[in-house]
Amino acid sequence: MTNTDDDRARREFALQVFGHMRAAGITDVSYDTDEFAVRYHDGDAVLYLANLFTEARDRSPEETREWLARIVPALVTPATPPESWAEVRPLLRPVLRPSTYALDDEGSRIRRPLFPFVDELLAIDYPDVIGFPDETKLTEWGVTAEEALTAARENLAAVVPVAELPGDGIVKIAVDEADYLSSWILVPDWLLDSTTNFEYPPVAFVPDQRSLLIVPGHPELLSEAFEAVEQEYREAARPLSPQGYTLDESGRVIPLDRVTTANDAEVARARAVLAGAEYHAQQQWLEEHYRDELEVIYVSSLMVAEREDGIHTVTVWGEGVDAALPVADFLAFATDDERTIMVPFDTAVDLTGITPMPGIHPPRFRTGGWPDAAVFERLTEAAVAF
Repeated sequence: MTNTDDDRARREFALQVFGHMRAAGITDVSYDTDEFAVRYHDGDAVLYLANLFTEARDRSPEETREWLARIVPALVTPATPPESWAEVRPLLRPVLRPSTYALDDEGSRIRRPLFPFVDELLAIDYPDVIGFPDETKLTEWGVTAEEALTAARENLAAVVPVAELPGDGIVKIAVDEADYLSSWILVPDWLLDSTTNFEYPPVAFVPDQRSLLIVPGHPELLSEAFEAVEQEYREAARPLSPQGYTLDESGRVIPLDRVTTANDAEVARARAVLAGAEYHAQQQWLEEHYRDELEVIYVSSLMVAEREDGIHTVTVWGEGVDAALPVADFLAFATDDERTIMVPFDTAVDLTGITPMPGIHPPRFRTGGWPDAAVFERLTEAAVAF
């Protein structure tokens, strides 16, 4: 498809959305070409279309019309959350989202970090959409975030089916629309109970919000799964994670990179792909934020490098540069005289004393002043060949 064809398809899609918004009583709508979004309520409200457009590509024209007729009114006229805890409790669900989800959200959604670069958010299960209450609702309901998220998991556990999965291949469960499928692995013992006949430890993959793969941890099957999952993750309208998740000795779900397997190279690659994508999204958002605030801070990239012992992530601190560094495996110190030394990130943090930036998730470290001669000598002693 040429750029002209793509622009035409986007405009036609926006016109469909316009029609459904007007049917819902919203008439002050305008199309923002640059943002591929619809603005309404005098421009104060924005409905971004990219994810909807991508999700519609696999639907027939008739299916798209029916889907938009249902989903658009729910998005632009969101339901009001129930006021009492007794009313809202049965509607709560846990959902998994990337750590950079809703960076532009002005409210503070109820969330907690679950896995590296993946958070658990509190959602309200409305008939046509998933709602996300902000933290002010906790006070109205008279509960803590922990209590609300616990209730959400209990509600999900009551409706998730448990069935013995075949242990001789990759099992893929998929749904037509984003719902709570990826959250099934949060249900206590669900992964364990569903894989009792597996000869190898089970590994779960959640490449996007509409897919869940369960794989016996046989090296060949895992290799096949990692390749397929990375492709799905990169092509997804709403990507979640290319990483695998397994069970520890207590039956708790953990990232696969916390255990040793025959697929360590593929595990490391998935970890790097996920970190790179999340830090890239955060980098773009921070650069725009600092530009608007007229702050001169260099937002460092997360890069992927390969050594003899596998794939690693690297970021750079340049001499004389006030930078916001992503957490990486290694930190490269680039001097004005064109020398570069590579130091394990945790070691560099200990020696330089840099600290995490408040309110930034995933975490970044603010560099401040360049290390003095004594500290730089110790960094040089700790450097590794790369």
